[in-house]
Amino acid sequence: MPKRKLRIVKRAGSIPMLGVCECCNAQFRVAVEVMINEHAGLASISDQFDAHTCKPMDSSQNAVRIVRESTEDK
Repeated sequence: MPKRKLRIVKRAGSIPMLGVCECCNAQFRVAVEVMINEHAGLASISDQFDAHTCKPMDSSQNAVRIVRESTEDK
């Protein structure tokens, strides 16, 4: 299983809104109350990421991950 890595995929201006675990594709969102500034949004997403436990992917999710990884940076 690949190492866990957090990727920020959506921002509203400078505030991160959505993060994704690249290992299991779990999504982490910023609550409306936290959308004060960039640091608060990133801290919220990072805390959620640190607290989650990756669940094994089924075969269809794994196939999507393999294709995504093979086509990155091309």
